[in-house]
Amino acid sequence: MSSPKSTAKPHSVAEPGRRRDLDSMRIFVVAGLVLFHSARIFDTGDFYVKHEPTSELVDVVISFAALWGMPLLFIVSGMGMAYSLRSRTTGEFGVERLRRLLVPLIFGVIVIVPPQIWTRLRSDPTYDETYLNFLPRFLDVRLEFSNFPFVVGADPTTGLFEWGHLWFLLLLFSWSLLLLPVIRYLQSPGGRRLVDRLADQVDRFWIVVAAGVPLAFLEGALGSEEEWAGWNRYSYAVFLLYGYLLAADPRYGRALGRHRRSALILGIATFAVVGALFALADSSVGADPLLEFDVASVSMRMIKGLSGWLWVIAIMGLARGKREGAPRGSREPTAIVSAGAYASEAVLPFYVLHQTVIVLLGFSIVEWPIHAALQYLIICTASLATTLAIYDLAVRRTPPTRFLFGMKGLRSTGSPDSATR
Repeated sequence: MSSPKSTAKPHSVAEPGRRRDLDSMRIFVVAGLVLFHSARIFDTGDFYVKHEPTSELVDVVISFAALWGMPLLFIVSGMGMAYSLRSRTTGEFGVERLRRLLVPLIFGVIVIVPPQIWTRLRSDPTYDETYLNFLPRFLDVRLEFSNFPFVVGADPTTGLFEWGHLWFLLLLFSWSLLLLPVIRYLQSPGGRRLVDRLADQVDRFWIVVAAGVPLAFLEGALGSEEEWAGWNRYSYAVFLLYGYLLAADPRYGRALGRHRRSALILGIATFAVVGALFALADSSVGADPLLEFDVASVSMRMIKGLSGWLWVIAIMGLARGKREGAPRGSREPTAIVSAGAYASEAVLPFYVLHQTVIVLLGFSIVEWPIHAALQYLIICTASLATTLAIYDLAVRRTPPTRFLFGMKGLRSTGSPDSATR
């Protein structure tokens, strides 16, 4: 039961000022995608460039990273939404989403993604189509309203269209706008009382774990979609909403800090169970545990949904514990603050660019007569350096390119917002 005074706006008591820890987590996840997508070249799954032979060990690493990587990015994005909506009307927020997400999405799908598909086609020695001849086939699309929000798809006869890695921007844009009525309700007096009552319960670990039940249900009932990093698209809407709630009242964040060790232990255990169930469900010829509805596959997906939430709790809690452990009143050196501001502003352009750079570099490097581990290190290092160089030299310095990549104008870069806020 909440106390009488707790009905005062809990949203307003959340920690003031810019959340540098959120910037750091966003930078950590997006930079980590270089390691993740470079590793995709070496796993047994489908990717634009493949090393031969592939490695099942890399599959395990990929599966673990996919369990929490993109969910964590949606959580942080939801927290950014909460801070953004405190200073914007609904209309202003919608315009900001259009400018910061839809513009780079459209530009990226037309300019950044196609080279990845063309590179995959070039892996076939018999393929000799020029890029200029390939591009019209990529842009040969049709509307698929039944596949919301991916309503644009390839023509089934001649089209080659794909969203590539920019599916994240489309889902973030779509769920941000569709969740607005829910979030505005949570900001109303009745919604604030609900948020407050929930916050009164989060000292109990089982209550926090129970928040993973909707994710388990969605994954089990609807299936996991490999093309969206192994999660159902609707699960990301739940993560985004949870991110908002984490920023709505500081008690949620403190609860993550308290429960981080328990969540980590249970996360490790559930990940092991997911692996065992996946192996069991995958033993049948032609079976796809991400989509099948046998007992082993559904159980695997449900426990995966819960496990992903536990890992998010553990990682967010560990990050919060480190933040709270810093000496009170301590300040980071100016150079570190400046580097953090630079990296925070670069997050969205870096995300848009990075996978195409990995694919183009990896296409040549996998042919080098050196060990696969060395190839991987070279691909990661070269992709990171090249992506940053393109961002710094070709994106951040002019107003048109900044606009196309969803960045703020040059005059306002002294206090840049994050790309996902």
